[in-house]
Amino acid sequence: MWQTLLTALLVGGSAGYVLWTLLLPAAVRRRMALALLRWRWPGFVTRRLQAQTKPPSGCHCDGCGDRPAPRPTQPVHWAPRRKR
Repeated sequence: MWQTLLTALLVGGSAGYVLWTLLLPAAVRRRMALALLRWRWPGFVTRRLQAQTKPPSGCHCDGCGDRPAPRPTQPVHWAPRRKR
């Protein structure tokens, strides 16, 4: 009994995660997150849902604006070896 319940919870949670992250378009996720924010949730769930309600970035990749800016590259200086 418990094994079946645990398996159902794991499979259902995995299916929900895949549906939310991979299969739903960003516009649908945004609308669903706004609808879910009307209810009371724990803090970590609220923060995750609020992150989903932000408008997409300019490149439509959903989230590259949250990443830190890349460090500037430094030139590589090659020095010849001394002959012995």
